[in-house]
Amino acid sequence: MKELKSIFGLLVLLVGGFVIYKILPAYWSNFQVDRMIGEQAIIFTNFPKSDDEIKLVIAQKADDYDVPLAPEQIVVARNRGSLSISLAYTVHIEMPFHPFDLNFKNSTTNQNVMR
Repeated sequence: MKELKSIFGLLVLLVGGFVIYKILPAYWSNFQVDRMIGEQAIIFTNFPKSDDEIKLVIAQKADDYDVPLAPEQIVVARNRGSLSISLAYTVHIEMPFHPFDLNFKNSTTNQNVMR
């Protein structure tokens, strides 16, 4: 009986490790994209570009983090000296018995201090 509990415990650890191995890269990429859009909001508040140029730059930089993001998924809004960037995307996680999607939404707003 003790061996059965040990085998079951080891199996639970292996399955948990596998799930973390599959999911963690998506969350890490989301963290990096969130930081990147915050940095880009600061840059584009102080060095203005058109909304389409901002969307294109963000989509290209998101691709560096393995996040396939189309410019249509990015929303850029300007309001009285502030720049807001928001985006939403889905990452498909392929698991042997239960594949699923993770939905991520990121947004940031930066105020221009040089108004």
